Amino acid sequence: MFHSYQDVARLLVTAGEVRGRKKLQKMVFIAQSLGHAFPEPFDLHVWGPYSEVLAVKLKEMVDWGIAQEESLPGPAGNHHYVYTPGPRATMVAGEEAAGLSALIEDLNGRDATFLEGVATAMYLRGQGKDDTAVSEILPRLKPDKFSDPGRVEAVIAYADGLERYRILL
Repeated sequence: MFHSYQDVARLLVTAGEVRGRKKLQKMVFIAQSLGHAFPEPFDLHVWGPYSEVLAVKLKEMVDWGIAQEESLPGPAGNHHYVYTPGPRATMVAGEEAAGLSALIEDLNGRDATFLEGVATAMYLRGQGKDDTAVSEILPRLKPDKFSDPGRVEAVIAYADGLERYRILL
């Protein structure tokens, strides 16, 4: 019954805690881009690749005790969400997927804005853009976060380094 929630449950069990909806979205997109079995469709939105299906799935997981969501007050009066495995998470998660744990630990150690840049760069690459084009497009899409060429280079270098987690089919 909960098979379609298995991959996200496995991510939460592996991570233990994910701070932020945006970060969780980017972690799933990056893992999917590297061949891991996350079926959610993604489109490019203001904060990078985003899946409405994943957002709904996460809400359902919270409702059914697979995930727990804690809302914390954030700066400027907004809320910050923290996700942890719920009481049913280990039952739903099943066995560990090959190579997923190391990837999730690596991604979870980064901040959400950096992962937003990485995921956007990977999205653009998936649309056939080379690194030169990504270096030009990323600052135009996100001038407040990625106008510094050094930061864009760091995003591209990190995305390149993530290739070690790619699942070869």
